[in-house]
Amino acid sequence: MTKLSPMKNVVMLATIHQYQMSGNDAGSELRKCLDYLRSQFKAQKTVELQTVMEEWSKELGETVVKEFATKSGLHWASVGTPDEPRLRTYLPAATYPGHNGTLRPDHGAPPLCEYGPFQNQEAREKRIVQNVRAEMENYESGIFVLGLAHMHSVFKKLQSSGFKVYGYSCL
Repeated sequence: MTKLSPMKNVVMLATIHQYQMSGNDAGSELRKCLDYLRSQFKAQKTVELQTVMEEWSKELGETVVKEFATKSGLHWASVGTPDEPRLRTYLPAATYPGHNGTLRPDHGAPPLCEYGPFQNQEAREKRIVQNVRAEMENYESGIFVLGLAHMHSVFKKLQSSGFKVYGYSCL
């Protein structure tokens, strides 16, 4: 993997995917976080965020993040993964909660999802990092909204690829 110029900045903002959905009450908090990070990186670090990247599937519809990018005059890109079996990390909703086969389906269980399977998570994150690298070819700095479960691993992968990475969460 070739290294990028150390001048490329990625501000990661990890959240719960439901907060990204348009019409969600938590969306206003996510917008505030995006506005704040954009203004503070410009003021304190002289980093002008140029693109907004999002771990998202376009099939799920518009997001608060895309609305923010459009309103701010910034480029938006989905850097999520395609719907392929090797990249799926949760079973379909019919087996709620998604235990990935470790536990039997139990409709009386609390709302939780099992992490994994690990090999799918790893393949998914590697693909996300490839997508971020491709998006950042034309930009010096960007903000990247992703699911909280990926924060640590994707942070490390991006940093190992030569990006200057900053990490935040909005919950």
